[in-house]
Amino acid sequence: MELNVHDKKFMIMELNKNVTRDDRPYLRFVLSDVANKPTKAIMFDSNKLHFEPDKGDIVAIAGIIQNYNGQFQLKINKMDKLDDINYYDFLPKSVFDKESMFNELVSLIHKNISDQYMGKLVALFLEDSKAVDLFKVSPAAKSIHHAYVSGLLEHTLSVVRLSIDICKYYKELINKDILVVGSLFHDIGKIFELDISKGFDYTDSGKLLGHLILGVDLVNGYMHKIPNFPIELKNLIGHMIASHHGLLEYGSPEMPKTNEALILHYVDDMDSKINNFKTVFERDGVSKGWSSYDRILERQLFKHISTDEMS
Repeated sequence: MELNVHDKKFMIMELNKNVTRDDRPYLRFVLSDVANKPTKAIMFDSNKLHFEPDKGDIVAIAGIIQNYNGQFQLKINKMDKLDDINYYDFLPKSVFDKESMFNELVSLIHKNISDQYMGKLVALFLEDSKAVDLFKVSPAAKSIHHAYVSGLLEHTLSVVRLSIDICKYYKELINKDILVVGSLFHDIGKIFELDISKGFDYTDSGKLLGHLILGVDLVNGYMHKIPNFPIELKNLIGHMIASHHGLLEYGSPEMPKTNEALILHYVDDMDSKINNFKTVFERDGVSKGWSSYDRILERQLFKHISTDEMS
């Protein structure tokens, strides 16, 4: 089956250049339309293009959708670059309103911290309009979990909620102020690690430093502005950011060494994995039963019926 496509608008999310056996250049793409539906595409004789395509470009495409090796692929015959088009329209987004999430997050933080230094630290972040604006729209990852606009905010809100609930159970063993503030800032470096204007790509600082170092650096900058900020609090918060991946092989320079850091690691990992599961089920259109094998999770996933349906 073939389906003609005429001047449909896409954002280039991924781009790979190659040559055929007879040395003709061609391009492979992953494209996203305004419905945020990914489309695999290929263009032969790409040297005939009158512009050099790049990730993040908005383009108008004409071509044919074909079944290639059991998968649908768009064979591009014509591509033109479009200017003055809002790239934001082509990106996947959280299903939750970012302002509502942010207001809830701020409310939870204010209700659950009492230490004066922690309060000043959070206040400096909230006064940093550049950081807050980026925090509201940044994805939590390029492709693994919460990989959509406002995904970082959605993930952070979940981690803070869960951390507050755990505080009720382990209240004699942990410092709630440290856990809540560490939860707020654990992934804050991602606002500088990822760039959504190019279809969720890594920035130079993201590639060179990563969000753990970027996060510690940002939070240390706020702490430096607070007179007599306790060095122990600085170290404990910095440790939570640096160790929340849990293991050295997962990118943490240190393993969790405090109760708060250990809880943060597991809460962060759990929320990320739950979102992974949700993404896989949505990707495969599974309402009940098994997903396909997921390479990242290294398993198939099973979605069962609700308990109401079981009775």
